[in-house]
Amino acid sequence: MTENNVNQKEDNSNTILIALDGSERSMKTVEYLYDFKAFRDKKIVLYHIFSDVPESYWDFGNTSFSRNGAAQIKGWGEQRRFTMDEFMGRAKNILITAGYKPQDISIIIQERQKGIARDIIAEAQKGYFALLIRRRGYGALLHMIMGSTTTKVIEKLSGTPILLAGLNKILNSIMIGIDGSDGSEKAVEFTANVVGNKNSRIVLCTVLRDFDIYTGDMNRKNVSDSVDCVFEDVEIAMKRAAQILQKAGVKAADIERKIITGVGTRAGAITKAAEEEKCDTIVLGRRGRSNVNDFSIGRVTWKVIHAAREMTVWII
Repeated sequence: MTENNVNQKEDNSNTILIALDGSERSMKTVEYLYDFKAFRDKKIVLYHIFSDVPESYWDFGNTSFSRNGAAQIKGWGEQRRFTMDEFMGRAKNILITAGYKPQDISIIIQERQKGIARDIIAEAQKGYFALLIRRRGYGALLHMIMGSTTTKVIEKLSGTPILLAGLNKILNSIMIGIDGSDGSEKAVEFTANVVGNKNSRIVLCTVLRDFDIYTGDMNRKNVSDSVDCVFEDVEIAMKRAAQILQKAGVKAADIERKIITGVGTRAGAITKAAEEEKCDTIVLGRRGRSNVNDFSIGRVTWKVIHAAREMTVWII
């Protein structure tokens, strides 16, 4: 069922796709949009992959059911449809209360086709501004940082920014990881496009690892010289990032720079710095300077997603 049909040829470049599974956890994704005011000039698509049978049904393969069993499954599907219609209506009302225009909010409840993750990816590839999703949804184990659907989406979806909504209070304080790569520059440009002149605090963060832990004390001076060679490139990247943000309307006074040295893990340092700086959001390029083509997402970005489990993480 589609409330407002979104044509595949429609320009979705100013539209955020929100993947929802009907759980109260996924409703917090909608609440994130309520709190983060910078997205209120965007159009919204509330998106759900609907299956009229329980997830456990797929475990039975081609097994036929008795008439009684089939009736129970049909009843489950009808109840599920009613529940999702109610859920989506509630989500839309939350966004309207937040200031989004009713005509800019669409609801798509799509029949399951190839699988939940693959169907979300197929929709997200229709030129959306970004995909907003949670780390875990309905049925995810409590000890898991991310559910299987979100993991698959992150691994397979490229070309569309992915916003992982966190649980931390929104303070409009954003940390952007800077490493001089094309990915980090895209992260800066995306953030600039979102926050513009909307009074957000931006912390530009670079981490230079301590290579001494690999080389030993005898080579400390040589390692320091190597770090110095990178330092100039980092400063250039920082300066360019600040220029992009200011051009978009961010005040110079709201842009801070943080260069971290002498650490062994970049992901851990970025996460710790974001906590210390009281940033609610971390923005990273999908891949960094290594840019290994065999992997769709860089290892630093992956590790930050797992380490900063309460924060919102944007993967650009």
